[in-house]
Amino acid sequence: MKPLLMRHVQASNGSFKVWANGSPYMHNPWHYHPECELTFIQEGKGTLYIGDRMIEYSANDFILLGPNLPHEWRSDYEENPDYHSRSLAIHFNRDLFGSSFYQLPEVSSINRILDKANRGLKIENPKTKAKVKKKLVKLYSSEGISRICKLLDILDVISRSPGLSYLASSSFTNATDYSQSKRLNIVYDYVKENFRNPITIREVAQLINMIDSSFCRYFKERTKKSFIAYLNEVRIGYACRLLLEGELNISQVAYESGFSNISNFNKNFKNIKSITPSQFIKEYRKE
Repeated sequence: MKPLLMRHVQASNGSFKVWANGSPYMHNPWHYHPECELTFIQEGKGTLYIGDRMIEYSANDFILLGPNLPHEWRSDYEENPDYHSRSLAIHFNRDLFGSSFYQLPEVSSINRILDKANRGLKIENPKTKAKVKKKLVKLYSSEGISRICKLLDILDVISRSPGLSYLASSSFTNATDYSQSKRLNIVYDYVKENFRNPITIREVAQLINMIDSSFCRYFKERTKKSFIAYLNEVRIGYACRLLLEGELNISQVAYESGFSNISNFNKNFKNIKSITPSQFIKEYRKE
């Protein structure tokens, strides 16, 4: 399925939009938009599908997305009237200040961080998150030129922060460039919908009218990884979510995530996460 182009209503009192979301749970369709997006999760948890990856998000997470990066926020739903999602978000056009603005030496670090945001960035550093949180809350209620100053201040803090992690893979193609990425999008969509079931290289290759060997070369040339490695990454990402939910044991999680046996699951989990599933659970409970 192609991501939808989502046009956000421009704020009537400013050149960019800042808003609070307090819905019982958060979900929007697989979409993209021309604006950059900074989202702060105040309450709630769920899964963020972004590019060719999916990650878990929870309270106090900050995510910076570049323009036209397909994504979908899907919060966990619980039958609890006190459970809800809350978030603050900014949408702004990268050319808000004009193209020549980023040529100024004083904003070179902001320019670089917005380039990196084309893959999506998660802020990991606790000090950075605390600083950005305070500034974002102030920005939400500010008016006039101070809004612009606060936005630049937030981007400057992020651009100088250690501990920023990429979300989508370096090979993920811009969502709007379907002339170049149509076949890869077909593969990504098929995996997204079917990774819990057995998938063979042959059936995926046939989706885009290629023979097995040609498909393997095609996929690796464009993603810098084998199709099986990509498929295992998607499955392990989903397995992490199930492990954190704690409703299934490790063997059940392995089969629910698309692995045919527990030993193969354990091997791939450790290769990708650098720890075993049981260690992953212990680390999460410790935190």
